[in-house]
Amino acid sequence: MDQWNASGKTRNLNEIYIPIPSKVHRYSKNFFPPRDKSFNLHLPNGKILDVKVCQNNSKALGKWLLRDVLGLKEGELLTYTRLQIIGIDSIRLDKLDNENFKINFVSSGSFEEYLDSYEKR
Repeated sequence: MDQWNASGKTRNLNEIYIPIPSKVHRYSKNFFPPRDKSFNLHLPNGKILDVKVCQNNSKALGKWLLRDVLGLKEGELLTYTRLQIIGIDSIRLDKLDNENFKINFVSSGSFEEYLDSYEKR
């Protein structure tokens, strides 16, 4: 999730990259706005961020997720092991309408259940 340790260019310590697997795009066509079109992301704490489906402009989300929710210090690497300890391994985005989405955490294994439900259709 976090890219602060990526090589090749200087990164903001609050910048994150949350990959969207190709299967999600395939199973839920037109779920997301087009790349680089901003939308409102409603956080569980009531804040609303202006975000895009791209690899940039995610610093506010990163600060909230890495610092406020997960309690990581600047420069501290988020590992899968740490996520397992917390009991989450993915996020869920609920589409409220074409311009508003809500982010939630889901328990470990939920993403696999999501994929299984579509593959059984």
